[in-house]
Amino acid sequence: MNANLLESYLHDLDRELRRRGLTDSGILAEAREHLLDAMAAGQLRGLAQEQAALRAIARFGSPQIIAAQFMAERYRKLNRALFAVAASLGMMIAYVDSRPTWDDTGITVFALVLSGATLGAAGPQRPWLWALAVGIWIPVHQIMGAPTLASVAGGLIIVAFPLIGAYCGMFGRRALAMI
Repeated sequence: MNANLLESYLHDLDRELRRRGLTDSGILAEAREHLLDAMAAGQLRGLAQEQAALRAIARFGSPQIIAAQFMAERYRKLNRALFAVAASLGMMIAYVDSRPTWDDTGITVFALVLSGATLGAAGPQRPWLWALAVGIWIPVHQIMGAPTLASVAGGLIIVAFPLIGAYCGMFGRRALAMI
């Protein structure tokens, strides 16, 4: 019975990891080893196999919590790097867009959407952050130049483009992870 409990738990954990975009089989192997060690320790303390399995699983944590912890640990450094890249891309796009000789809105919009999509696929856990880091610089420049209601409204529209791209990138990454 304990093998069924363990396999059921690992199946649930695998599903939660995939839902978050983590497809590393090493995580499941590590979880299996920890659970087996905890089960063996419980049996050494005199627990029956099923009781030891139940206690090991309960102490290990729910699949949702474990998947969230693995995701946070794995993406901590990546998130910092992606934020720096997103802010840099956004500032470069805003710089080019602010030049007096630049008059190609289509290319600016394409750059915002593409940057958002790329970052959303690279870091699917925080697409809104990448979109804001990319898209906020043009509205800030516009508002600083002419602080009107129109510039604020226009800024919200501009931020929508990297948001669309980032969420498309996130959904694309998750769809590929489910294959």
